[in-house]
Amino acid sequence: MPTLLCTATIAQNARQNTQTQGVRSSGFRKTGSLKSQATTTSVAENHNLQSQSKEISSLIQNGSFGIIEIAPLSGFAVQRDLICDLSPMIAQLKRLEPYLQAQNVQTRNSSGKLAIIEFLQHPEQLAKFELLSNCIMCGVCEGICPVYAGGEAFIGPAALINAARFINDSRDNATNRRLELADSSDGISACQSVRACSRQCPRGIDVGEEIWQLTTLINERKMKEN
Repeated sequence: MPTLLCTATIAQNARQNTQTQGVRSSGFRKTGSLKSQATTTSVAENHNLQSQSKEISSLIQNGSFGIIEIAPLSGFAVQRDLICDLSPMIAQLKRLEPYLQAQNVQTRNSSGKLAIIEFLQHPEQLAKFELLSNCIMCGVCEGICPVYAGGEAFIGPAALINAARFINDSRDNATNRRLELADSSDGISACQSVRACSRQCPRGIDVGEEIWQLTTLINERKMKEN
């Protein structure tokens, strides 16, 4: 059995309901005595402290500190312990071709070797997709999505976000193709706009809003074609 490095419990570290609490002098500039500070404490602050202390004492007595559940990511087959098989998500990502596609760009020099290509952009152009490029493809948005995790036929928010990253990139020329690929029965039309995918993104991407913007682009494209 592995040895626990930390054996402390929540009950041992919970703040107790003490009558007098001192202040550690190190690192603080002294502005008055404890007695003078106590007299200037408002009634509302005292009431809040008492309420918090009673709540903590009640939790200690009941042994209820809440439950932190550690489990495999929902919506994916479990390989072992907490390890999930993310290959279905990667396959869906590839469907929408998440890589830069630029036309009329000379990739090789006169000697046939690969040339160094520099794409210049204005800061305003970069701002349109910079946050989206921070996606680490962790699958959290898919695991929390009730459609994807529920087993419905859905390409998933991760694939749509990676497609949006290049659709908003001014250097890319495959916007229409990606919108066409995303506009399928198991594509963006399968999204039910629950927006649960926005809640847990570790990179701060508003996934639901970005998918809604893609929906708007697809609808505008259909109107132009008609």
